Amino acid sequence: MQFEPVFAPIIQGNLVVRLAENSGEVEAAQRLRYRIFCEEMGASANQEVKTQRRDFDAFDDACHHVLVLDESRPAQERVVGTYRLLTRSNMQKIGHFYTESEYEIEKLKAYPGEIMELGRSCVEIPYRTRPVIQMLWKGIGAYVTAKEITLMFGCASFGGTDPKAHQLALAYLHHFHLAPEEIRPRALPQYYTDINLMAKEAIDPRAALALLPPLIKGYLRLGGFIGDGAVVDYAFNTTDVSIVVKMQGMADKYTNRYAPGE
Repeated sequence: MQFEPVFAPIIQGNLVVRLAENSGEVEAAQRLRYRIFCEEMGASANQEVKTQRRDFDAFDDACHHVLVLDESRPAQERVVGTYRLLTRSNMQKIGHFYTESEYEIEKLKAYPGEIMELGRSCVEIPYRTRPVIQMLWKGIGAYVTAKEITLMFGCASFGGTDPKAHQLALAYLHHFHLAPEEIRPRALPQYYTDINLMAKEAIDPRAALALLPPLIKGYLRLGGFIGDGAVVDYAFNTTDVSIVVKMQGMADKYTNRYAPGE
């Protein structure tokens, strides 16, 4: 388990964003993930996860866990948002990135410097507001700076397992935000789902943007790209797209948007 103090806590009123400092805090994040992914979103889970009411897997021990805590709540209920981060360096402890279960990412793994996978993002329902989401991203920004991350990537999701229900948004991502060939992930052949579901000229970009999940919008604001193809994740009841953000040239943009103290 990673408990290295990578960046100083960021405080805004009752909210604090920092890394998990012990296994108890990681378990609190896992319980939040269970409530959001399994109870709210309908993800399936094995018996051990159901019994413990924690969403956990083998990757957790290799990751740093960013937490948003509401210090006004009882100690056992303070974790209201979380994200887990897996760097190239820490990935060696488990041997591969989580994204590789859905996407071919050899081009990303060949990218120079320290790369980072983001995953398991969730926020408790009453806290899904701009200030809380920004707090979470401020923590990620502090981590990116401290670790000198050159590229970050991961998967982001649409609810449900019918890509056609999201055809406008998916086609928009394909035509307007497809990653350059040299850093483009591609869905594994057995899972590949085409997202080129509409002709480019038939797309209303403004209408499509309104349909994007907030997390994907956030990545796009940072200059993020989308990989080739989607993956329908029946276990999590989602349709996943891969995200890639090159940090070169993004430092000022990220700092201006998510700098601590704003």
